Amino acid sequence: MSDYIPVTARERAEMLAAIGVKSVDELFEDIPAGLRAGALALPEGLSQQEVYEKFKNIASENRLYRSYMRGAGAYRHYIPSVVKAIASRSEFVTAYTPYQAEMSQGVLKAMFEYQTYICLLTGMDVSNASLYNGATAAAEAALMTKDRGRYKVFVTDNVRPDVLAVMKTYLTAKGMELNVIPSEDGATDVSALKALLDASAAAVYAEQPNYFGIVEDLEAIGETAHAAGAKFIAGCNPISLALLKTPAECGADIAVGEGQPLGMSLAFGGPYLGFLACKEKEVRKIPGRIVGETVDKDMRKAYVLTLQPREQHIKRERASSNICSNEALCALTATVYMSAMGKEGMREVASACLSYAHYAARKFTEAGLELRYKGEFFHEFVTAAEGASDKILTALDARGILGGLKLNDDELLWCFTELNSKEDINEAATLIGGAL
Repeated sequence: MSDYIPVTARERAEMLAAIGVKSVDELFEDIPAGLRAGALALPEGLSQQEVYEKFKNIASENRLYRSYMRGAGAYRHYIPSVVKAIASRSEFVTAYTPYQAEMSQGVLKAMFEYQTYICLLTGMDVSNASLYNGATAAAEAALMTKDRGRYKVFVTDNVRPDVLAVMKTYLTAKGMELNVIPSEDGATDVSALKALLDASAAAVYAEQPNYFGIVEDLEAIGETAHAAGAKFIAGCNPISLALLKTPAECGADIAVGEGQPLGMSLAFGGPYLGFLACKEKEVRKIPGRIVGETVDKDMRKAYVLTLQPREQHIKRERASSNICSNEALCALTATVYMSAMGKEGMREVASACLSYAHYAARKFTEAGLELRYKGEFFHEFVTAAEGASDKILTALDARGILGGLKLNDDELLWCFTELNSKEDINEAATLIGGAL
């Protein structure tokens, strides 16, 4: 078992002697006693076999469903086997963030290809090498827009709750103001937005599709933002971009989103992937880092970290972000997924999502539910039935179906992807009808 002990007692004593202290406690003498945690009530250590059995028992308590009809920001898609096969290679799997000095050309090229795919997907000029998740990407994008008296960011209440919460945290800490405006029938009220924008408006953020699944009129939102001198940030579902107009076509200055649908499993909530792309004129404000392509002294193609606008590389007051890492392995996973699927594959997945969602909406309304909103939708929609949410979810759960996300006693948010089937949807519709 000695191979699993990182530091032996003798090694610890040698290190303490080398730096001139007698004990580990002496290293923390400058910390007031009242702030120290003291002895920790940790249980006795377990053997490897005991740990394995303990976690196996915990895992057995997980509820596995045979059909999933829930999304709300984290989505189940089919992941080709090649994705995990490549992403799990030892050359890529590491717990350490690779920096310029020791980063291999292979990792840099993979990140460069990721940036290329994100630009193709969003229509933007430049992409960074990724961020933590979709919520932090949206918040970082909002910080990019602060400029000369413009400090207000406007968001409709139909964006994802986690995005709204993270944006509020980031903006408050940076002296910016988040203004949340009510939606109209689930969609952004462009006329209300126009009335609120003033000379202090820095940006407008909208999601496509929004949290309720509705396809927004991004072009109208973008035109309204630009008319007030504000930037327009579009939050995107990457799968939907295979069918819908790109953020660039809708006039967005910055495009962000959650990259989890691009080959990553739900994984109990992470790690996920935030993508951020922008027009070239915004590049100096971009957070994280950018990989560029160049040539070496022998004129061979080479890759290099072209832009690193964080405080570890430049003066703190000039840093555009304090993000100290990216999601390189998740970005690699997304790159492999998009490479494997190709343009037509991505379109087929998006088309299947659209088809199953609209089929489910039709069957559920026939069963007695009402569509809460009238707008067009991609693969999510909200249904309403007075006081029926719990009864519907219980009926579905009993048959191994994870139903929609409960928004309140009356409303459920449903999601359908290529992993659903007409048979499961028909069965769910029958169960819903029986529960009403």
